[in-house]
Amino acid sequence: MKKYLLISSLICLITIHPALSNELVTSPSDLEEVFNESFYESPIAAPMPKVEVKEGSTIKPVRGMPLFKKVRIKITNKIREKEYKKTLEQIEKEKQEQAKLDAQEDANLKRELNINQDEPAKVDVPINNTFDTDDKETVKNDETKTLELQGGVKEHVTSNDVILDADNIDYDDKNFDIIATGSPILVFPPQNVTIKAEKMIYNQASNILKAYGQVEVIRGGNHIFGDYMQINMNEENAFMDNMKTKASMMTVHSRKSEMQGDKIILYDGKMLSEDSYILDFHTKMIGGNNFNRMIIDDEDKSSITDEVGDTAINIKAKDIIINAKRDHDVITLKKAQINYGDVKLFTLPSITAHTNKKREFFDANYPEFGSRGRLGMFLGPGFVFDTPLQNGSTLKVLPILNNKSGLGVGGMLKYRSATNYTDFAYGSAADVFILKGKQYFDDRLYMQYGANSYMDEWFFGPRMPKYTAELIYHDRGVIPSTIGKGLDLRFRHRFGLGYMQNNDVNRHGESIPSANVGTLRTRYMAEAAQSLFSYNDKENLKIFDLSLVMQGSAALYGTGDTQFVGRIGPRIHTQYKYWMQDIGFFASAYQDGTPMRRYDMYRYGHANVYIREALRLHKYLTVAWSGSLTMTGDSPNGEMFQENSFIVALGPDDFKINIGYDWVRRQTYFAFVVAMDTKGSSVEFDRMEIKNPDRLARSNEENVELKVYDVENMSTANKVPPKKRMYAEVIDIEDPDKEQI
Repeated sequence: MKKYLLISSLICLITIHPALSNELVTSPSDLEEVFNESFYESPIAAPMPKVEVKEGSTIKPVRGMPLFKKVRIKITNKIREKEYKKTLEQIEKEKQEQAKLDAQEDANLKRELNINQDEPAKVDVPINNTFDTDDKETVKNDETKTLELQGGVKEHVTSNDVILDADNIDYDDKNFDIIATGSPILVFPPQNVTIKAEKMIYNQASNILKAYGQVEVIRGGNHIFGDYMQINMNEENAFMDNMKTKASMMTVHSRKSEMQGDKIILYDGKMLSEDSYILDFHTKMIGGNNFNRMIIDDEDKSSITDEVGDTAINIKAKDIIINAKRDHDVITLKKAQINYGDVKLFTLPSITAHTNKKREFFDANYPEFGSRGRLGMFLGPGFVFDTPLQNGSTLKVLPILNNKSGLGVGGMLKYRSATNYTDFAYGSAADVFILKGKQYFDDRLYMQYGANSYMDEWFFGPRMPKYTAELIYHDRGVIPSTIGKGLDLRFRHRFGLGYMQNNDVNRHGESIPSANVGTLRTRYMAEAAQSLFSYNDKENLKIFDLSLVMQGSAALYGTGDTQFVGRIGPRIHTQYKYWMQDIGFFASAYQDGTPMRRYDMYRYGHANVYIREALRLHKYLTVAWSGSLTMTGDSPNGEMFQENSFIVALGPDDFKINIGYDWVRRQTYFAFVVAMDTKGSSVEFDRMEIKNPDRLARSNEENVELKVYDVENMSTANKVPPKKRMYAEVIDIEDPDKEQI
């Protein structure tokens, strides 16, 4: 019975796969930033798209739970449970003590009453000892009285707790049919499935159920509609004609759907997105200049639709195969034609995408290109494999061509899971390998590791060591309206402990002697930003924000050396019409004794100005410049410009190509921004097959949640005096959903 009932819920689940719905494409924001936090190199892979939900959808992003967080919650739950049991024991002990005191007081009171009345003391004897045999028998008979239950009787169609309720139920003795008419409702209580129709016929001989006319299957809030449905309870298969349902952002139609063993098959179907969702594919701007932050009047916004017409994505596939494995769901499209509006883009003989059960990330067999500081430009096809290392993890293999002062060959490996990303690559043109990764242990605790890659050093800017591995705790908070309404104080701090090897290449135009130093580093960094003034007139495109920023850093190295930096200054963000800028000034005091000068020396001098400028010249053209200037002439390279990059963005607002150049690092920058509205997009298929549907989108991970034991609301009889009561406190829970897998 379990298998033929799966059609009621699993057809809804399959709709989120081929169309890349918001559950499938949403990734944790922290892992998203991993790809973008390096301003000066394109990521090895295009970043995961983010989803902006329009039209009031309440769907939330999903995030996997890191291992340390699971352990922390389990330990916390165990401690709280232990404390709770102690509280219960204390309450029970006090109840017993109170009962003894009450009994003693009652006995004393009775004794005093008896003495005062000069009567012999009376002792209460258990009532059972005062009854004779007849009385005992009477009590026994009273205890064994039988209660009769009355109520309506519903027809049980099978012996498996299937209940049929209808206005009229007729029996056909000749054909052994049970015929239900008049709003018949069939309920499967163990599976919480309800089937409604205009007419139902159950044949006892064949054990087949047929439902006719406006058939509706309901399970878990999902509704599936059809014209006709048949369930063979012996062979455990079912099929439905003209199936229609809506799940997530897709509406699904299928001429015929059937279930065969461990497979669900849909024929001649279409999935259509009827709501508006924005899939935003982008990379962070070179030099940190993100001019996508610019506010644009609706009348001045440009779209690729203005030029090419309908831009809905339409996929026509011969076959779609969804294989629900133990830890992965694998989606394969065969003979898929991709259309963008009225334009045919290309045809794919076959493409396979892999995703974990929670849809936190996905990867597919598509080619990739980009650039890295030491590797140069690269291009290559990709092949994805599932791995058993972490639930739902994948490994992508890419043979590549790279160009760094000549053409070379090499390869890349990309590992992805819900809490980890790791990129490894080698290219013969530069004869160097690169590594970059991040592993989350808890919400604010992670490890970053890499080699010959720019690593996140917060307000020191991206820095490139020869190799590094660092454990980092990074947290932030806000105190609202500290000096006035809307003028908040924002605080961030970060503690890191790790091992680093000094860079073996001079960068930033510096001539620093080689020092093959590798050592431990412990560093604490903090920032406090107080908003001083804020003016926001979005209607007239006028914005002005002024803040006072204080930053500090203290580092201790394994060699005994130290580094201290403190700086303070104003930060301004403005927009006037289509001219946007960010300007900041820092007066700094520092003592820089780092033994790894090529890697993490302080490069901005005692007085530093950073500038980010963006100007929208035309709806299809935006120019931007980023710079960091040392005003006191005490930078390590003796130059004023420590950052100097220029970007040109071409194309409409939802389909831009960004081209830039970094003069300091002598690196070309190329990226794209695509913001696609899924409304009107569709997937058509001749045949869709779902293997192992009972495992589709169902995680094997254990459910872990933070427990709260409510002592405060226990019954009055069980309560103890407030001074003796013990509580389980819940501290710093930002979102209860974060504490669940």
